[in-house]
Amino acid sequence: MIKCSKRTREGWFLVDDMVRRWMQQRIQLTQDFEGIVTPRDSEEPASRLSGRVSTFCQTLVDYVSAGHFEVYNELISEAREFNDGSVLTGIDLCSAIDDSTDMALEFNDKYLSDELCQKALATLPRDMVELGNVLNLRFELEDHLISAVHECHRPMVA
Repeated sequence: MIKCSKRTREGWFLVDDMVRRWMQQRIQLTQDFEGIVTPRDSEEPASRLSGRVSTFCQTLVDYVSAGHFEVYNELISEAREFNDGSVLTGIDLCSAIDDSTDMALEFNDKYLSDELCQKALATLPRDMVELGNVLNLRFELEDHLISAVHECHRPMVA
């Protein structure tokens, strides 16, 4: 088994901790998503739904931003450090994830407001289904990214 330098090992553990915290954000994101799509009392005030949508939008942007500006960069840096060819896979996967980032930000721009208008509320169910499908694909790609450029190095740092 190939071992790595102390610096590389320490870096791996820092990235591992970052990924673990990020996965906690993903759990919160899915819980916030479920809080919107789970059927509620039909008499629920629009302001309560608006509050849940606002919370979801904030969690969505936090999650997407952490991935795009922190986690992916660290994973690619790790792949470069190990110099085992995983960097190309990582770059390809990050590129594949980009479209979902754009859609998440568009969703946020459409629904993040103090008061959701009736027109926006009318399209929310359809948009949640579409966003849910995109997020599921994103999660699969992110899981593959983590596996291909991070988890594959676990035996080397153990």
